[in-house]
Amino acid sequence: MPYKTHRTVFKRIRQNIKRRERNRVVKGFMRTILRTIQAQKDLHSVLKRLDWNIKADNESELLKLTQAKMYSVVDKAKKKKIIHPNKAARHKAQIARWANNIRQNT
Repeated sequence: MPYKTHRTVFKRIRQNIKRRERNRVVKGFMRTILRTIQAQKDLHSVLKRLDWNIKADNESELLKLTQAKMYSVVDKAKKKKIIHPNKAARHKAQIARWANNIRQNT
């Protein structure tokens, strides 16, 4: 490898490995959310697939809390600069479209 034998180089490599793994987990979970809302149109099947236990009084509140949690995942990825802000906006728009379709069908 073309690395010099400085301690800082090896520390940087260790940091990059940790960060890459952390980022991979966040990206994967975000991808799981988006795949789930594309495949399963029903709110309860999405919650079951994502294994989320959200307590709510009625269906509209449950949808609102689920949408907020999905937005939170995307916003955290954007804040950590794992994804580009435009990509985060696109994903949030997909989530909003999904939620609006559920509202219209209910």
